[in-house]
Amino acid sequence: MQRLKASISCPSCGASFEFLEGTNVSRCPFCNLPLLFQSPERILSYYLESKLSHREIPFIVDRFRKKQREALPDRIEHVKLYYLPFWRFTAQIFYAKINLSFLASSPEEREIEILAKDWDINFPAYISSDLNLATLGMRPDWLKLKLLTDTNLLKDGQVLNLELNPKEAKEKALKSLKFFMQDKKSREEELVLKLVDENLCLIYFPLWVVNFIAGEDKYFQIIDGIAKRTLFQSLSHFELKPNINQGTQESYPIRIIPHRCPNCGWDLPVLPFHLIFPCENCHRIWKTSEQEYLPVRAEIAAPEGQEIRTTTKSIEYYPFWVFQARPRDEGNFTIRKLVELFPSEIGWFQVRDKSKPFLFYVPAFEIKNLNKIPAISLAFTRSQPDLEKKIWETEKLNGAIRSEEDARKIAELLWLGLIHSKINFRADNCKDLLLENAKIIWYPFQQEGAFLTDSSLGYSFQKTR
Repeated sequence: MQRLKASISCPSCGASFEFLEGTNVSRCPFCNLPLLFQSPERILSYYLESKLSHREIPFIVDRFRKKQREALPDRIEHVKLYYLPFWRFTAQIFYAKINLSFLASSPEEREIEILAKDWDINFPAYISSDLNLATLGMRPDWLKLKLLTDTNLLKDGQVLNLELNPKEAKEKALKSLKFFMQDKKSREEELVLKLVDENLCLIYFPLWVVNFIAGEDKYFQIIDGIAKRTLFQSLSHFELKPNINQGTQESYPIRIIPHRCPNCGWDLPVLPFHLIFPCENCHRIWKTSEQEYLPVRAEIAAPEGQEIRTTTKSIEYYPFWVFQARPRDEGNFTIRKLVELFPSEIGWFQVRDKSKPFLFYVPAFEIKNLNKIPAISLAFTRSQPDLEKKIWETEKLNGAIRSEEDARKIAELLWLGLIHSKINFRADNCKDLLLENAKIIWYPFQQEGAFLTDSSLGYSFQKTR
């Protein structure tokens, strides 16, 4: 997805520096302080500074009128800067297309393809008055966001109230998504969607409104404060309409704190979009919460085989969310029970000991190609790797970008790949899956050029960074 640049002043040294919108963690390039951006609602607010000043507005009005071959204004009556709030919703979409007519008529096995794509949408949060700007437009060269830490930063203009609260904004975004995804399926198919890495933020956009008189008529123009051009002209005077929804203005204060281990005070890894961080000093694993760091249940798998352990190739450790999985009506659900429940999957698992619990594996690390995530997850789930665990000593552990909740959503979608051949299949059967005893396990991978290869499965994928 398109990430815009934003900037903030360091709370320690006061220097201004840039980061990518949506960043959780950054480091001040001047005082080297690692910083964690926190918000009670996980909603960050940004704003854009107007590239226009008050004295430039009449020239833009004249330019537009000349281009339209209209008379120049006789008198400028009123010029005002407004900050129009936009909701921006981004997410990664994982979806499966299920052919219902095929499943009802044939017990033959067929794989359900799981696909993924980025979703990004924005729309005004103030809707009482038509300001003729339906979308921000993703213009990375122009839109240089600033993190809004105090509404006084916008005191040079009037900040328009939010008339869509976060719940309503998300509902609007999801409604647009469902409409868009209808083209992805046929009438005989049902679409199952899972949204992960959801992010909702506010962006305040500067608009200038000018009322003027030309001849015997009154006009107003709305001017883009970034592109420096007239968006709209109307034969009337502009006045803000009364709010449709009163009292929906909400404040989303943020907290910026040093990004350090709460146990030993050591700097934690500065990985912008990560949520889970290993402390290389005291060897504890932490995940970020709204106002604090919480410990994470984690293990490290030892490389398999003497040859791998003594290799001169670089070994890196990447995290997976691992869940003990079972249908809601089953007790101790082992791999053997899974095979009994789904005989067509008897050759699915390359596992000797089928008395072990059935586990789901979902990669927690960053992968640029989203469609690789289901493939990697299924490769590990099919093999049910059972490597020896080791004590964390000098190993370099890569952080995790995926939360436990998001990993659950992906696992629920992958579950459809097992149960789709049942005669009484329904797409909502994925709700019957229980994912318990979640933990993160770091697995060893050998680095071979731009690729990483798993030491036990031989599965390879391209390294992200």
